[in-house]
Amino acid sequence: MDGSPQSMIAAVFDLDGTLYTGHIVHGIARHHRIHRVKRTRFYFYMAAHLALWPWWRCGLLSEASFRELWARHLGWTVRGWTQQEAAVVFSWVAKEYVLPLVRPEVMERVRSHRASGHRIILVSGTLAPLLSEVGRHLGIEEVVGTPLVLSEGRYTGACELPVCQGPGKVSRLMAYLAGSSISWPESYAYADSHLDMPLLEEVGNPVAVHPDDKLAAHAQERCWQIIE
Repeated sequence: MDGSPQSMIAAVFDLDGTLYTGHIVHGIARHHRIHRVKRTRFYFYMAAHLALWPWWRCGLLSEASFRELWARHLGWTVRGWTQQEAAVVFSWVAKEYVLPLVRPEVMERVRSHRASGHRIILVSGTLAPLLSEVGRHLGIEEVVGTPLVLSEGRYTGACELPVCQGPGKVSRLMAYLAGSSISWPESYAYADSHLDMPLLEEVGNPVAVHPDDKLAAHAQERCWQIIE
């Protein structure tokens, strides 16, 4: 992964909790509630995954697995829609939910990296077509998310594995950049969760953004930059 004079510097940004202060599930919930669509399906999604909370709290389910299941099944909330129908919803979530909650200090980093000619990539467990809409509204062209499965032109509710979280975030990013020359020792990654440490450890300039306690402790131990 060593760089060369032709290698580019990447600036990789997580979405939820990093580029903005919310969580994409809440944005989808707000849309479905306001527009009175797929509410039963959304409530089923919430109930099924909240039922896992005691298992996580008791240590019978790891936090990584707990979060992975939430992301893996998020497609349930758009099941049955065509790409065109879902695109309208995704654009609404990006514009009405994500944009008002964007962290100005992190977007300033995006602009700084762009001015420096760095390759800016938005990487998140969020549904890939939704992430594309968020990226479009934020002016970030390159995104790596969790792809949704289509059948006969409609979303089935399933996603393509692995979910773009934890180690899966790294594997999907590397697959996306296959054939590209990236100087990882000079590159940057921004994230808020300790579950993103595999991504942060891939770059020479990791940045913990409003980190959770585990990530904050790890960042302080490694002398990583912290944005708070």
